[in-house]
Amino acid sequence: MTTTPPGRRPDPDWLRPESIIAGRLLIIGLAVAAAMWLVLQVQFIATAVVLGFAEVALLWPLARGLRRRKVPAVLAALICVLLFLAFFAGLLVFVVTEVVDSWPNMVDAITGSVNEVSDWLESGPFGMDTQNVQDLLSELQSRLGDLLGGVTSAAVGGLSLVGNFVTVILIATFFAIFALTSGDKLWKQFVGALAPTHRDPADAAFRASMRTAGNWFYASTLTGLVDGVLIGVGLLILDVPLAVPIGALTFIMAYIPLVGATLAGAVAVLVALFSGGFSTALWALIIVVIVQQIEGNVLSPLLMSRALNFHPVVTLILTTAAAAAFGLVGLFLAVPVTGAIVAAVLAWRRVTRAREQNEDDDPPDPEHDIGPLAADPSEAEKAGAPIGRSSEAPKPESS
Repeated sequence: MTTTPPGRRPDPDWLRPESIIAGRLLIIGLAVAAAMWLVLQVQFIATAVVLGFAEVALLWPLARGLRRRKVPAVLAALICVLLFLAFFAGLLVFVVTEVVDSWPNMVDAITGSVNEVSDWLESGPFGMDTQNVQDLLSELQSRLGDLLGGVTSAAVGGLSLVGNFVTVILIATFFAIFALTSGDKLWKQFVGALAPTHRDPADAAFRASMRTAGNWFYASTLTGLVDGVLIGVGLLILDVPLAVPIGALTFIMAYIPLVGATLAGAVAVLVALFSGGFSTALWALIIVVIVQQIEGNVLSPLLMSRALNFHPVVTLILTTAAAAAFGLVGLFLAVPVTGAIVAAVLAWRRVTRAREQNEDDDPPDPEHDIGPLAADPSEAEKAGAPIGRSSEAPKPESS
């Protein structure tokens, strides 16, 4: 029993748990802030490493399957990475080509829509005269010219950004090649250097994080592919220009949870409105809503069941905060990185608790303990010790 020194008031008991929680939260917050500051200082390398890990998580099942079929590890890694790069490079070239080919039709559609709006303003319920409409259109044209000028200057100034992006992709690609080739051996060496009590939890945490990230990328890829194909085909049926690029945009935006599908659908409806009018936009909206309902009620429950899902509010906070801190890369990678971290922590705790429970249920018997051989009977047999008995030599029977 503790006694309070004379002249000092005893500490209130109700404040002790809150102070402990507040202290722990403060320490965790400082650790997270320090980690984010460190990542921001080396954002270039951190982005490349995270993208490399994402690529490894996505391609590891394919590389493992090729290696099981007696394909050399280096060749399997090169095949996987080259297929991955060829797919996204072909998608990018295809989208750019479609945009260039469809751009004149899109400009004509926008011009026709502006003329329709001007005619409606002149003869519609507002009854604006021609001069006011012309002034409005001139102001709109001036603002559009300023916007295009800003976009042009940003594009010229963004050449360095494109160069940095290419450098990040190259570093991530080489990282993925080396990780797919000998990453499992490197991880075994790392685990072997840890304390014996930490080896199993660390291995389980790493495997859980990679598995969760891979499942998330697989699910996002498949749902984005289905959404992009269905929306693209629907817009092609409606004869909407840029239907194929919009389908490709829908596929890419599927990697942004909760926000990407909404933005891609809004682009599809706006393009349909400019190109075909209100009725075409209404049909495009119906197609987008049906496809998103199929994704949310059929595809996501099936494909995302093995990935770690967050509540929509948590997802929105994660994507917003990551986009504010790390830009476009944070917007894409916030949810999978956080999911991998949470999966690693849960796996570590699960293995640790299982070990503690086994130690509590089966206390060691000093008379029949054979050390580490007790965990593996085959190893005990190899060592020559009888299973389940003392390793001492048997006493001779009395005659």
